[in-house]
Amino acid sequence: MKKILFLSLFFLSSCEEEKNEEKSLFIGTWKVTEMGVYQSASCSGEVDDTEWRGLKGKGLTITLEIYDDATGKEIITGPNAKTSTFSWYDIGETFCFNGKCNTYDMASNNKSFFVNVEDESYCIDENYEVTGDGSEKECLASSSGNEWFPPRCHKTRYKKEI
Repeated sequence: MKKILFLSLFFLSSCEEEKNEEKSLFIGTWKVTEMGVYQSASCSGEVDDTEWRGLKGKGLTITLEIYDDATGKEIITGPNAKTSTFSWYDIGETFCFNGKCNTYDMASNNKSFFVNVEDESYCIDENYEVTGDGSEKECLASSSGNEWFPPRCHKTRYKKEI
């Protein structure tokens, strides 16, 4: 009888633990609704989404399917359509997938979030290879075929599909 009582209590407590585990807010299907580059490299000012609107007009969509087993799928339709799988996790205010981690800002209703991704400046040569030059002046002085790319901040907003 003690064994049955113990097993019953163990079973009930394990069920209770499963109920108490919180599922991530990210589990579900998310569509990109906004994408662009901030006016300022410090992720402030207006977002220029001209390129995104043009690609959307050509049928581009980006969807993330995020599963509770820490895997997901990114589905891109339209030009350069592809589907890729990834692993993911979230820690506090950081969301990581495809090996990259970014802080996010989740809406209070948990139906949308956005990430800002900052790119450092870089220089490429005529063969489209990064040169390692540390400033625009160095980059352009090294070769007339070099091109300088200043730092930028990209914004991507996702909306949960219900």
